[in-house]
Amino acid sequence: MNALFENTLTFKDSISYLLTEESEIMNGTIRAKGKCPVCHGKFAEIKKLGFICPEHQTTPKRFYIDFFHQGQRLRLFSDKHGQILDSYQRSRDLLSRINSEIKNHTFDPTRYVKQELEKFYISNLLDKFLEYKLTGDKIAPSYVSHYKRHTEIAKKYFGGQDVRDLRKLDIVNLCDYVRSNYNFSNKTLKNCLNLFKTFLFYLKNDLEILTTVPHFPKIEVIPQKIHWLTPKVQRTVLGCIPDQDKPIIAFLMLSGCRPGEARALKCKDVNLEQETITITATFSDYTYRQKRKGQSSKSVTIPIHREIYGYIKDRVENNLPEAYVFINVNTGLHYSKAKLGRIWDKARGKAGLDKSIRLYDATRHSFATQLVNADVPLFSVSRLLGHADIRTTERYSHGDLEKLKIDISTISLEEKVTKLAKKRNVDNSQI
Repeated sequence: MNALFENTLTFKDSISYLLTEESEIMNGTIRAKGKCPVCHGKFAEIKKLGFICPEHQTTPKRFYIDFFHQGQRLRLFSDKHGQILDSYQRSRDLLSRINSEIKNHTFDPTRYVKQELEKFYISNLLDKFLEYKLTGDKIAPSYVSHYKRHTEIAKKYFGGQDVRDLRKLDIVNLCDYVRSNYNFSNKTLKNCLNLFKTFLFYLKNDLEILTTVPHFPKIEVIPQKIHWLTPKVQRTVLGCIPDQDKPIIAFLMLSGCRPGEARALKCKDVNLEQETITITATFSDYTYRQKRKGQSSKSVTIPIHREIYGYIKDRVENNLPEAYVFINVNTGLHYSKAKLGRIWDKARGKAGLDKSIRLYDATRHSFATQLVNADVPLFSVSRLLGHADIRTTERYSHGDLEKLKIDISTISLEEKVTKLAKKRNVDNSQI
């Protein structure tokens, strides 16, 4: 249609006909950008047809819309998707859409003005979100690399899409994109989508850009099997630990604390009179944080096990409050993550344990599982572990297979079977 109209511009009868047609009344004006390349004169507009230089029949290649809205003059050179107005028909369509939005009171100039539109590009807002998250102590240092990676994935996928146009289908497509292009497990895929969801709620609650957050698809994650050690195996492993490093490993086994929390424990956190420890901090990789792991985690107070009490008492009574309870005797400083890792790797090898058994498995997981198997109430186990949600503790209710064997031995068919056999023998003897 446009090509036909442009061709008919050279015919006087067509031009005459169009000039006599009644024009549609719309607020705003379509203007040609530039001048005739031959005479440098202005293009003349023929309503519903386009612009042309009457003398040389040249037409413009760019257009813009000029109109007033709420006392402000606006000039739009592209539509809400950033498409340049490179044809008269495209300009007419946009002007018609804008008039319809103004009539319905849904017109938002920030969706059309490029400088304003760029503020709503998902890629730009993700940069702002990441900068916000990395400022201060909002996320643990160990999570920074994951935040950066997952943010880059979303930026690469969405680019300059307006976040206000985001719909559920876009989230589903993002999920499919990540599945197809990255070798992620379901857990990592879920973490990637959860970060994007956190980003959208940041836009909704903090920046007030969104009013709703689209629904996210559910990603099924199969819980990993929890490895744990019996007290007998723990004692074997502890025997393979150098004497100077035994206290921190024994403490981990007897308290269920996370390794990062044990490394961060200071003398001021110990109450010798009440024989308790209040865990208020942790190491995230190599950074000390005055906060336990987990966004909603609070300080937790736990009892000191009698088997480690003597060492802790000696440290507290002979050191300043800010001193670390457990120190690397070779450096006089707190244990580093790498140092604990090396200690565990050597001990695990000497004890003949599989390489899949981590320090976390031999301490926190084992501590929780042993308590559950000993019929300690789940609520008590949850408090000792410092879980904010008891559902996190429930994963330790997998039970001890040996204990289950003992439990099911209380149910027996032997007596019934014996009686049936005797009855059968009696019956057979009477035949």
